[in-house]
Amino acid sequence: MEIDIKLRNLRVKLRQNSKEIMDDVLERHVPRISSKDKSKKEICVFCANKDNLTKEHVLPKWTFENCTKKSFVTDINGSEQTYNKTTIPVCANCNNNLLGSIESYIISIFNNTDLSTSFFNDEQLQNIIRWLEIIEYKFQLLEIRRKFIKSNSSQYIEYLRDIPVSIMRANIDYSPSKAVTQIRTAQKKVTEKSKVSNQNSLVIFKTKNESFYFFHHLNDFIFLELPKFGIALFYFYSRKFENVEVAKDEAMKIITEVYNS
Repeated sequence: MEIDIKLRNLRVKLRQNSKEIMDDVLERHVPRISSKDKSKKEICVFCANKDNLTKEHVLPKWTFENCTKKSFVTDINGSEQTYNKTTIPVCANCNNNLLGSIESYIISIFNNTDLSTSFFNDEQLQNIIRWLEIIEYKFQLLEIRRKFIKSNSSQYIEYLRDIPVSIMRANIDYSPSKAVTQIRTAQKKVTEKSKVSNQNSLVIFKTKNESFYFFHHLNDFIFLELPKFGIALFYFYSRKFENVEVAKDEAMKIITEVYNS
């Protein structure tokens, strides 16, 4: 299948260039390591190419129906950012040829699966997981690129102005090394072919909600509600379960807590 070729090519490119990509992350974004050379060219976060760079949306535009007003808020300092402007650098080939093909495939299987009468097969489930893990990798890179900017709704400390948001997380003890390790972990997951052992970590619901909804916790989980397809996805990035019913119970606890808050 063409999708298998596209996914394999993406894995190979990322695996071959992972060291250069991570060296660039360290030099460009980690305090006390980062270079003062502001003119250094950005690189593609999948193949390290410096040419023909584009802005790749962390969440694909079709998920939030290309709405320029929808936004999310960073828990750490309350700063708001629209999905439409939430991008990372990716070369034209990786963006259009590889990531674009993967997203077209995902849209196709969502369009062609009515959860009232059928379900995704094992290979489709694994490809949904692969797609969600690509999103996690992009979010990890986004957060190391975003600085702890001033917000009207929270305290601001001048000393922290150049610290990436991903490092300002209590659950990693505000550690640059732990933040970088989580990027490496997300990167490695994208390069791994088999997702058989992860299938119980993906929960798929029918939904009748009319609005797009999303929440995400780095290295933990993602929830995407896609009303256009009548589908909601909840995926645990780092947890594995005996069966999907246990994962569903855990997901519902988190969803209920988030919706109630």
